[in-house]
Amino acid sequence: QTFQHYFKQINLSMSATSVVESDYLKRWVGAPLTEALTEVALKRPADPIEYIALWLLRYKENEIRKAEEKANNDRLAAEKKQLEEEERKRAELEEERKRIEAENAAKKAEIEKALAEQAKKTEATS
Repeated sequence: QTFQHYFKQINLSMSATSVVESDYLKRWVGAPLTEALTEVALKRPADPIEYIALWLLRYKENEIRKAEEKANNDRLAAEKKQLEEEERKRAELEEERKRIEAENAAKKAEIEKALAEQAKKTEATS
């Protein structure tokens, strides 16, 4: 019989007041303890208590490492998004600078043309 079967039998025999405790145990230790007990049943170590203790310790270390990796990945994704946004803004500013530069060049050419025409008129009248 599986350990999950034993957990179900234990749950059926519990009183209403211990259901809360059972939910707590299922939530926090059910899955890792079931995995540890399954591995003990398969490997049959010489000292199953020590094996379970070390297995649970390693499990906790792995959970902490997974949480740290997730936090790092989330932070990296946020930084990447921020960098992409900054690059987009930089590109927009560069386009705006080029547009203004082109407008200024066109105005300058227009002014130079008007000045040249004015100079010709002034020469013609002199």
